[in-house]
Amino acid sequence: MNPNTNTNYLTNSLSKAQQFVGQAVAKLESSVQRTPWGYYQSTQGATSGLVEEQLKNVKAAAAVKKTQGVYPSGSYSSVGGRQEFNAPTAAPVISNAPADVLTNATRRDVWKYTNMHRLMSDVGQHVGPRLGLESTLAGAAVAAAVPVALGMMSGQVGPLSEGLRPKGYKAVAPVSKEEDPSGRKTRSAALETAMRYGLGQRSQLLPYQEFKQERPDVAPSTFVQYRRYQALKPEAGKNIIIDPESQSFSALGGVIRGTARGLSDPEIRLKNVPVTASAVLGTAAGLGAIKALTYAAEPKLKIEPARPDAQGVYNLEQKQYPGFANVKISGQQGLGVKIAEKLGGYTEPAILAAGAITAAAVGRAAKNLFQKSAERRIKKENPVEYLKHKHGSLEQASTALGQPQAQSWQQLVPYIK
Repeated sequence: MNPNTNTNYLTNSLSKAQQFVGQAVAKLESSVQRTPWGYYQSTQGATSGLVEEQLKNVKAAAAVKKTQGVYPSGSYSSVGGRQEFNAPTAAPVISNAPADVLTNATRRDVWKYTNMHRLMSDVGQHVGPRLGLESTLAGAAVAAAVPVALGMMSGQVGPLSEGLRPKGYKAVAPVSKEEDPSGRKTRSAALETAMRYGLGQRSQLLPYQEFKQERPDVAPSTFVQYRRYQALKPEAGKNIIIDPESQSFSALGGVIRGTARGLSDPEIRLKNVPVTASAVLGTAAGLGAIKALTYAAEPKLKIEPARPDAQGVYNLEQKQYPGFANVKISGQQGLGVKIAEKLGGYTEPAILAAGAITAAAVGRAAKNLFQKSAERRIKKENPVEYLKHKHGSLEQASTALGQPQAQSWQQLVPYIK
């Protein structure tokens, strides 16, 4: 009997722990590298991705069919002449966690999905190369235009003359209050543009009396509900709150918000950056038009066998018809191809212009439909507000409805069509 069993056990455990720590530190030092352009990165990537990979390996290990000789990727050891699969362990994840923290690898992956501007830009970068455009420059133009289109049609990007300040919003670089108490006028259109486009700065809504001068289409009740929606946050202890009156919700401390009654149409907000339904519909229609026109402008080949009874499939890469030496190839010239031939080098610019026009038209049509729906709702829920918003004064409303003798707004309600 060994009287030092416990001592040996503790000593061996301590030795194993020290060995593990040493290996982890060595792994950490080898995995953190400084890039030529300055910042640090982990050669193992984000821990989240490593965990996902390990989980896949665990599932693969559980699905091993030894009788069929099917083994998942991983490490193996020979046991009794057989290859046994070594299930993945948590050691790689544990050793990679400090490197992940030091290099912000996982946080950078998460940040991509918490930045609406980044998401919109990624959509453009993903879609641009897949529209069939031959010119790389044309594809890059589409990629850059997607976030701009979404921002403009969502009411968050205004004209260049205003420094991209959208209608109804204050300037981010306003003049003094003595010169403009409303905060609408900017010190410089160039400065305003740089702060909005370059730095992503945004501003607050103007007070309603100032707001309605630029956005007369928005009713007072809609403006009030929208302001309340902008500040909507879940109560303490809750992750989400739903406001049935304004048909809005807010989740995760207000990081994600959505409303069916926006200033123009329904919208989703991520960190207070909105994207509206009409913007999504318009942008999708514009991209669809570019894809369709590009396809229509491409010449099509019609391939026929030289003999009527010939069977087989034409190999486009090898340009041959298996089993037959002679084939007849002719071009199918549709209207799109003929127009493209006449336009020549201006074909893709014309297609991009058509896509932009389609996006603007569909976006505007969708916005008008949502506005008419909101108008009908207000007319039903609060007819007096509808009359005041539409006509301004009792006299104007009375004249418009053919009731010049009306003495109150309530007397005009039955005559609303």
